[in-house]
Amino acid sequence: MKQLLSSLVLFFVLFITGCQENSITDPILNESVQKSQTTGENVISGSIPLEGLLLLPGWFQSYFSIRGQINYTHELVLLDPAPPAPQYYIDLDLSVRATLIDEGYNGFRISSQSEDIIYDSGDRTYILQKSFPVLGRHDGMVLVCRFIVTTDGIELNAKWLAFNDDHRINNNSVTDDPFTLLPVRNDVVQ
Repeated sequence: MKQLLSSLVLFFVLFITGCQENSITDPILNESVQKSQTTGENVISGSIPLEGLLLLPGWFQSYFSIRGQINYTHELVLLDPAPPAPQYYIDLDLSVRATLIDEGYNGFRISSQSEDIIYDSGDRTYILQKSFPVLGRHDGMVLVCRFIVTTDGIELNAKWLAFNDDHRINNNSVTDDPFTLLPVRNDVVQ
């Protein structure tokens, strides 16, 4: 009788332990997205203002005033949220609407859209450099913007004017390495 009672208690303990949820295999979701700015669970939308004076390098240094904004949608897409190494990509939509005014009060528009997909390589911080054409100019002038992209959002790190290398005006104006290119003065000159 003693063995029967011990066997029933052991069976009951094994049954209760086996029916509990195993928390080790439960998926873990990334909840680091700022909820106050989201339109969906992992989507952040917002705008980055473009204001100030930009210096155009060259023989005759010219100043341009810029006014406008960059609207963005930053979506974190989880491919495999399970630890130890969750995999995801960032779908980033940018829409630039701005006006450049030169020293002679001539106005030029910047109106461009882009979509970029950034796959995670474990760093979780990425440098994205984009150039946007200045409409109404035939010399290949572009607005170059350097962004810092993370899983939490995007920020504008630097902006400057340059010439597209296709026009051979300034072959060193836009480089492929964002770390060696120093931004041309993007602060407000008084």
